[in-house]
Amino acid sequence: MFTEGQKIFAILFILTFIIVIGYQFYKDQQENKKLFKGTYWVLITIFGVILGYIILTRFLH
Repeated sequence: MFTEGQKIFAILFILTFIIVIGYQFYKDQQENKKLFKGTYWVLITIFGVILGYIILTRFLH
């Protein structure tokens, strides 16, 4: 369905995106701690949904 190059690009893009978003989140959290109470649950949920999707697609194909 996808070429090997497209798969590598997608993985690198997703990893880079996650790292940049994580860094920005950490930087903003340090500047304004009051606004970021409980946001770790949102991040854990998002990563859980992504991980669940990956696991389900692996088992179905």
